[in-house]
Amino acid sequence: MTLATCADAVPWATDVYFAPDGFDLVFLSSPRSRHSRNLAVNPACAATIHPPVTSWREIRGLQMEGEVRPPAGTVAKARALAAYLTKFPFARDLIAHPAETAGAFAGATLLVLRPSRLRYLDNGLGIGTRWSQRLVDGQAVGPPELEARE
Repeated sequence: MTLATCADAVPWATDVYFAPDGFDLVFLSSPRSRHSRNLAVNPACAATIHPPVTSWREIRGLQMEGEVRPPAGTVAKARALAAYLTKFPFARDLIAHPAETAGAFAGATLLVLRPSRLRYLDNGLGIGTRWSQRLVDGQAVGPPELEARE
């Protein structure tokens, strides 16, 4: 996932491994990273998820906007960590052996992107074909809407 953040009117984008938990997206990040520092100032963000393609006709993927925060409470943290470790079992070793991973992984923070709007783009159905879904508290509100092409 490419995560876009902004603090002090300076935008920044970075790629992060993520795991889905319903509509929420869970990732680990160093609190020292630029995107984590940005999120500490301003939790609003945008993100994209898409496969590599070789033609504009193949372009499809998700665009989203929302907020990133640490999971609130023990249950939410356990659920987010379970989602992440289910997708990335190798992370168990990183967590279990912090002395060996001190450089890159030490102090990593579990974060959750909760989208407020999702957009699905699929040029295979016609250039600019896009659906939009509004979300509130991690739940879809109403049916997806086909957006007008720009």
